[in-house]
Amino acid sequence: MKTLIDTNICIDHLRGYRPATEYLLKLQNMERWISAITVMELYAAPRISAEQEERMAGFIAAFNGIIDIDQNIARTAGELIAKYRKDYGLNPVDALIAATALFLDAVLITRNKKHFDFIRGIIVQCPYQ
Repeated sequence: MKTLIDTNICIDHLRGYRPATEYLLKLQNMERWISAITVMELYAAPRISAEQEERMAGFIAAFNGIIDIDQNIARTAGELIAKYRKDYGLNPVDALIAATALFLDAVLITRNKKHFDFIRGIIVQCPYQ
């Protein structure tokens, strides 16, 4: 099974939230990917110490890879926004994450299940509350 790990799960793990760490450990034998959007959001945290940045870089390197936003993902995200913004409030960042999961044919692992549940064709799992 392929998984795309959303930013909130990564942040929970990096902050030492045990359920996030335990869940990520359960996924070790699966394909685990993150989006370039997640990398951006992780590095956007204010006042990251050198130690925290080193830990984050090691954490990022442990994934199968980082999926860049290419033309296909960008186009799919735009189509999702056009379809779901008005009724569901889909924002561009979530649309890019969703489009990446669709591109990979991966299960999206996120705490924000309600941000994605309405998108046709996407499988979303919330590992903990």
